[in-house]
Amino acid sequence: MTNTYNSKLQNFEPISLTELNAKASYLKRIDKKYLLNMQQLSEILEELKKDFKVLEIKWIKIFSYDNIYMDSDDYLFYNQHQEQKQSRTKVRTRYYIDSNLAYFEFKQKINGITNKYRYEFPSEEHGFMTKWKKRFFEWVWQSIYNNNLAPKLSPSIQTKYKRITLVSNDGSERLTIDFNIKTQNIRDKNSKQIYLKNLVIIESKSLNKDCLSNEIMKNHNFEEAKSCSKYSLWVVYSGLATKYDTFVETMEKIKEIRLETMKNKQRKVWTVDKTTIENKVNKTTIENRFVKKALGS
Repeated sequence: MTNTYNSKLQNFEPISLTELNAKASYLKRIDKKYLLNMQQLSEILEELKKDFKVLEIKWIKIFSYDNIYMDSDDYLFYNQHQEQKQSRTKVRTRYYIDSNLAYFEFKQKINGITNKYRYEFPSEEHGFMTKWKKRFFEWVWQSIYNNNLAPKLSPSIQTKYKRITLVSNDGSERLTIDFNIKTQNIRDKNSKQIYLKNLVIIESKSLNKDCLSNEIMKNHNFEEAKSCSKYSLWVVYSGLATKYDTFVETMEKIKEIRLETMKNKQRKVWTVDKTTIENKVNKTTIENRFVKKALGS
């Protein structure tokens, strides 16, 4: 499907990273998420091209991301989301593979508004809590939580995916589109990577609730995903959460999307098997006719 998306993105007007940061960096914003399958994304890209530009860097429009999330030993940040706290934290290192850039990011959501604090660091330090990352984290934490002692963090979950970034023509909204999502519990050396096939997560970042993409999604009957913290979902899927009732509705939607993939596979297998059986029957019939003719019967 990546080739299909690349083809569709040729119809979008490109925007550079410098233009995007000038128009729609939105370190403070309102986030909305939507869960789609890959076929639905292919269809909706046709409509988005009228009002959005696509981020392009050195002729690349689909980028590879590698995130490593940090948390305390008892998963404080996950539990903030599970318990639906009004003030919630997310900490990670993000590696932009195509451009070899890396950032340490502290995201804080308070009463529905997300603030992001970040700084660039050498890419070889991706996934580690270095001295400077600890200092930066503690400084932001204490400024938000009134000098309360910051928790000790260590790497917990890794996620890799492909991303398309769109920006509305008027600069009022940015859309990120993630697919080919893979996640893994990196605290367990024996854990296996989980591939969330067919799942697409579209996230709108804007300064108001009534953004352009929201109307487009409504027209296609795509409902906003509730309680869709990506980090929290990866904790659940890695089997680390003892409680996850906050995310059940979102998990059911993802299950529906993933089951659709399995059904498509089963249909494909049945089609192949059916064709194979028919070919064998036809071959046997031809062989029998040939034998009978040779024997003069």
